[in-house]
Amino acid sequence: MDHMVKLGTSFEVEHVFETEASQAFARLVGDTNPLHHDEAMATASRFGGLIASGTETTARMMGLTAGYFSNLGPTVGMEFTFRFRRGVPMNARTLIRWVVTDLEHRPGLGTIATSAGTLTLVESGIVAVEATSKGVLLDQP
Repeated sequence: MDHMVKLGTSFEVEHVFETEASQAFARLVGDTNPLHHDEAMATASRFGGLIASGTETTARMMGLTAGYFSNLGPTVGMEFTFRFRRGVPMNARTLIRWVVTDLEHRPGLGTIATSAGTLTLVESGIVAVEATSKGVLLDQP
């Protein structure tokens, strides 16, 4: 039952929210917010320019947990929470990082891993998104 995950384990990836790809992602998921698509309007806003869609920032955070834990064995997500603290400017270099904060084994199910995540704007060091996740590393028969 050792899934090789331990309390305090961390994993991270850098990601740049390139304008064209981020706008395509927003369109794909139906996010037509002008802050992602209309440069003049976004520049006049409090953000001072185009920002990445929250659907993309959170999807990238969720995707990192899925990729990391699925390398350890069969896994499924259980819940996520997100808090948006700052807009993520288009073309910003970011660091997405998760730290395992709790492990709980449930017989017949598996090990529930709770993690705390951040998406940080590398240039300024400002945390733009805070998150928590719970996922289960499934017991194998």
